[in-house]
Amino acid sequence: MRTLFNIVLFIGLVLYLSMILIGGAFGASITKPVYIPPLALQYMPILKEEIATHWPVLPTSSMLAAQVETESCVSIKSKRCWNTRAELKTDREYGFGLGQITITKRFNVFEEVKASDKSLSHWQWDNRFDPRMQLRAIVIKDRNDFNRLRWAATVNDRLAMTFSAYNGGLGGLLKDRTLCSRTAKCDPTRWFGHIELTSYKSKTVVKGYGKSFYAINREYPKQIMDLQPRRAKYVPYMD
Repeated sequence: MRTLFNIVLFIGLVLYLSMILIGGAFGASITKPVYIPPLALQYMPILKEEIATHWPVLPTSSMLAAQVETESCVSIKSKRCWNTRAELKTDREYGFGLGQITITKRFNVFEEVKASDKSLSHWQWDNRFDPRMQLRAIVIKDRNDFNRLRWAATVNDRLAMTFSAYNGGLGGLLKDRTLCSRTAKCDPTRWFGHIELTSYKSKTVVKGYGKSFYAINREYPKQIMDLQPRRAKYVPYMD
C-alpha cells in the first residue's frame, strides 16, 4: 500500500509541476509586452491632436499610426522608425519624414500639400522636419482624398482607395477606376477584388525597390488597414 501511495503521490506531483510550467508559459505569451517604437509614443499624441482638429470624423485613427510606420520604418526597431528626419534619396525621388513626402522631377508633394490647406501654407522647406507639420500633412492629404471618393461603395473601400491614392497618386487611382469600369465583372465603386485587381501601374520589378510599383501600391492599404502586423499595437493609444 505504501508503494502504491508513493506512486500516486509521484504522479500527482508530476502533474502539478506540469500544470505550473504550462500555465507559466501560457501566461508569458499573454503578458509579453508589445514593442512600441519610442518615437511613436512621443508623436502619437500630436497625431491625435491633428486628427481631432483636421479630420475628427476619421473612422479609425489607428490606421494613420500604422501609415506612419509603413512610411518611415524599415523595421520596427530601426533608427528611422517614426523619425521625422527619415529620408529616402534615390535617382528617382526624394522623400522625407513621417509621411515620406515625395519630390521627383514630375511632381512635388510638399508644394501640393502646402497649397491644399491654409494651415499648411506657411510651412517652410527649412522647417520640413517639424513633426506636427509632417503629421498634419498626412492627415490633410488623406482627408482630402477621402472626401473626393464619396462614390466608393463602403467606408472600407473608400479608406483603401484613400491609402492607395496617398501612395500612388489620386490621378493614378482614378485611371485604375476607369480601367475597372471597362473590365468585365469589375465594380468601379469597390476596391477589394475590383479596382485592386485592375491597374495601369507597372508590374515590372523596379531596381532599388525589390517590387513593382503595382505590387507596392496594392499591398499599401492592407499594411495600414489590417490589424496585423502593424495596426493592432496602436489601437489602445489611438482608438
